[in-house]
Amino acid sequence: MFDALFNERLARFGAALTCRGAGVEGVMPVRRLLEQDVLEGVLTRFSDHHGPCERRAVATQWSKHYLSQLIIPVTVVELCRDVHLPTSLDDMGVVLAEDGTPERFVLPHEGTISLDNGCARFCPLIARHLTPLIDTLARKVHFSPRVLWSNAAVYFEFAVNELERQGLASDFEIQGARAMMAQRQLPDRQRNPFYRPVDYIDVVDDSGAAEPWRCRRMCCLRYLDDSLGLCGNCPRLKTTRADEQPAQA
Repeated sequence: MFDALFNERLARFGAALTCRGAGVEGVMPVRRLLEQDVLEGVLTRFSDHHGPCERRAVATQWSKHYLSQLIIPVTVVELCRDVHLPTSLDDMGVVLAEDGTPERFVLPHEGTISLDNGCARFCPLIARHLTPLIDTLARKVHFSPRVLWSNAAVYFEFAVNELERQGLASDFEIQGARAMMAQRQLPDRQRNPFYRPVDYIDVVDDSGAAEPWRCRRMCCLRYLDDSLGLCGNCPRLKTTRADEQPAQA
């Protein structure tokens, strides 16, 4: 439906959004993921297919699949098309793969034209979809929702970076998205869960040249399962990467 907007590193997200009536089968209302037995079944399917056994590691790894498949394409479409997509839990359906991860999100329509920017554009996604889902998942596995919010924000930042690098969105839209990530609070004075999700730290590459290392500000906790270890952006690697920082003149 929006495939033409997705190129290079964004290409694999091009089929993640579709509309009702497009012949998609096996659609489940997204709101059902708030039901304890449904969410438990999804996490069990994911664990059975991918191996992590520690409950918090299972939850954070599943959330990465879910949040990337949702947030990255929504961000791309909204910033490139100047539309609001209907992203409420009550509006969307989801098609789950055999392993419990989302193959496709199903929208009731292709969005409505909107000149909103920054917080005004993305607050509905945060309030009406991400907040109830993240709160439910965090309660189920007994860890801080901030871990899951960090996962969400990292994918938002990635999408904005790619849109800017590829020149797909206007400067106005990019600046608005970056301004949102620079604000500690949302307009309603609630904590902004997308505030500064990553830091960029200068390190030395194999050739001795300085390069920026993209470091998460909060660990995703995947390391709690021994089979997974740390990701390449883990803040727990700061001590190791600090040894690679370029010498100061």
